[in-house]
Amino acid sequence: MEDKILKRSKTVCYLALVFWGIWALLIIMRLLRFMGIINFNIYLGIDIAPIVWFDDEAIIAQWIELTGYVITNITMICLVFLFIYKSLKGIKANEVFTHINVRILYLMTATSFFYELFKANRSILYGNREVLLDSDPFTTTLIILIVAVFYKLALCAYEENRLTI
Repeated sequence: MEDKILKRSKTVCYLALVFWGIWALLIIMRLLRFMGIINFNIYLGIDIAPIVWFDDEAIIAQWIELTGYVITNITMICLVFLFIYKSLKGIKANEVFTHINVRILYLMTATSFFYELFKANRSILYGNREVLLDSDPFTTTLIILIVAVFYKLALCAYEENRLTI
């Protein structure tokens, strides 16, 4: 029974790696389109289009948005890849829960607020002058924090169970 669960966990981790690889590819395509290196529009509901640069002082907001968007995307992609990699490594060593993954989840919690904030305000890059603040940054951050806390509880239970056997 446990072998089946571990095998399924590995499969899910590999599928997640494929998904995050596609996400990383889309981010790279978006950045190349932002910079004008590639010159075609993709309409898949993911708004890959060139940046409409302002001529006034609002260009600072665009640079902040672009920089924040790039940094938080790269950070989230790296953290998720690291989390999945450490999970696969732990599964192979028969340690499903690891301390490093708890730290990674807490880092993802901190990063997710800014990631969602910059993601919600991508329209600034396309000419919008309003900064949007909706519930996504708070909701996503709270959900990831709850997952991190439950993961830590599971790690504590796993370690205690391993010691008592």
